[in-house]
Order: sequence, then structure tokens, then C-alpha cells
Amino acid sequence: MKSPRVLAASLLALAALLLASGSARAEEKSLLAPDGTVYTVRSGIAADLGVTGSGIRPDDNLIEWTSLAQDGKRALGIIPNTTSHNSKLNLDLAFDEQSSSLVLLWKEELSVLNVLHLGVFRQGAWKQLDLLPNLGFAHAYNPRMLLSHQVVHWIDENGKDAWKTRSLLSVIWWEESQYAQARYAPIFLDEDTSANDVPVYDLPSTVGGGGAPTSYDDLPPGAYLYPSLQLEGPGGAILASFADLASKKQYVVRIAFPTDLGTSGPNSKSTLRRRIPVVGITMQGPVATNLPSELSSPIVTIVGPTYNPTLIWSEVGAVRFIRYDAAAAKWSAPRAIALTDEMSENKAMQLVQEMATKN
Repeated sequence: MKSPRVLAASLLALAALLLASGSARAEEKSLLAPDGTVYTVRSGIAADLGVTGSGIRPDDNLIEWTSLAQDGKRALGIIPNTTSHNSKLNLDLAFDEQSSSLVLLWKEELSVLNVLHLGVFRQGAWKQLDLLPNLGFAHAYNPRMLLSHQVVHWIDENGKDAWKTRSLLSVIWWEESQYAQARYAPIFLDEDTSANDVPVYDLPSTVGGGGAPTSYDDLPPGAYLYPSLQLEGPGGAILASFADLASKKQYVVRIAFPTDLGTSGPNSKSTLRRRIPVVGITMQGPVATNLPSELSSPIVTIVGPTYNPTLIWSEVGAVRFIRYDAAAAKWSAPRAIALTDEMSENKAMQLVQEMATKN
């Protein structure tokens, strides 16, 4: 990249400080499964979490999980391969009823890079998947995941039509390595996915870009640091919104997967292509430049029914947003809802999101 990475340098300095001190602020996430079970995960220093056990040092960083079922039965443990001196951050939880899978996403800070991990808890056991970074000292920012479902058709071993609903976990994040770009990984929860066969796609490459030098050119960080995912509708397709720093364009793309899997069998061409995403551009325009140079909250992106995105953020005293105007081929000026005793931040955010969802 050609321009100085001031933001990245600040984040790297913070990561280095955490590593040097051997500590990080504890994080906790909870989730309610459809059967009423409450799952909780906590990451932090073993001594701070009150975790002890064979092979665990007081200064180890780890992730602990617990569950509480409707009948009062409790379970707890340490997620395998998470006990080390490296901080585990950005915890995110999801539960897929279709495959009875609890999914945990986290980021592990190493000395010169960080790595995204997925833990899948099913049938009483954890399996870990790694989302491999690009070449160089890669750093991932703002990972997000989304569950979706798709009805697929195939011909079974008896030559008869068959259908099923498959579960897809999509993960998106911003990564800085050889290039700075949004990346995407699909994981099929109802298939036997191993740690070595999770494909990761550079999103600019899916729209004919990628592979070119990237530069920030004084763009506000909010214009690119927060790629997003959302469901398009009940058909199982998803929408991804991201910025391409090489072309200085903002994209919204529709990501789908083959629904007709053909004949079954490990060597079937249809079976082999079942995991290959089909990507189509639904919106492209200039990268947003009229965002604050510094943000006190993440950017939330909502793509409306016309595929035009709205970017939303909070600041002191207001919730602000900008919308892409396809007719004018430009972003609107920032608009705001002032916060008062009657208008809370949550209420203002909800109003803007409802507007963006319907327009």
C-alpha cells in the first residue's frame, strides 16, 4: 500500500501493548438457543475469570464456555486450543437449529499478526476452523458472521429427486496484508468441514478487481473498515457491502450458491461445485468520503430493497447517517437525529434502520 497506515499503526500499537502486558479486558457473550439453553462464552486471563485446572497458568489467556439447559443441567469447559498467552478478542456467537450447532467466532492476537478462528460445538464436542489470512503480516478487523439457509435439490443414489435445507455460515471482515481489502468465507454447517478446506475469497476479486495496489488516499476509516452482511430474503441469498480501495468504489453484491446439486457422489461435478459462490453486482458507486475522520462507534450498513446502502453511526448527541443516491450517483450529505430525553440512542438507531430497510 502506498499511503501511511495511521489507523493500522495505532491498532498494532494497542495489540502490542496488550501482548506485552499479558492481559486484555475480559469479554463475554451470551446466546439463547431455540430449546431454551443459555450459552455463555468468556475470554480473558485465567486468574481474572477464576479458571483453574491442570496445565492452566494464572496468566494464561483462554476462552471458557458454559451452558444452562431448561432442566437446570449445567455444562462448562475450556474451548480446546485456546489456552495461551495470546489475547482472544471480538467474540461473536450464533446458533443454528437446523444443524444443532453453536458457533463461536473470535480473533487471536499474535506477535506480528492476528488470526480469525471459528469454534463449532455439536454433539458435545468442539471443532476448530481457521480462516487463513493472506500473505504478509495480516491483520483482521471487524469480523462479522451471518447464518442463512438454502433449499437444495439433488438426485440420490436411487436416481430419485431429493431436497434438503442446508445451513450456511458466512463470515466477512476487513484485512490488511499485502493488500487492504474485504474478505469472505462460507462454511456449510451441515457438511463435514475440516480446518483445511474453508475457502476464503478476496471480495474485490469477485467483481473483477483485486490484485492491484491499494491506498487509502486520506479516506475516512469508516468508508472501508466495516464490510457488512445481511440476508436478501427467504431464498437464502445474502448481500455483502464493501469498499474496494484499488478502484475507490463501494459495492453491494448478491452472494448465492448452486441449488441444483445434480447427482450425488464425491466425484460428481455438481457436488464439487456446491460450495462455489455465485456473485452478482447489485450496486456500485464511489466510496463514501463524507464520513467523520474519527468514529466513536462502528459503522452499521443497511441495504434497502433497491440495493442502495445506508451507513449509520452514533456520536455524542446524535445518530447520523448517509444514503447512496443511485439517480445522482453520489452519497447524500450527513443527516442526523438529535438525542434528547425523549429520543434515546437506541430509539434513534432503530428509526434509521427501519427507514433504511424499507427504502
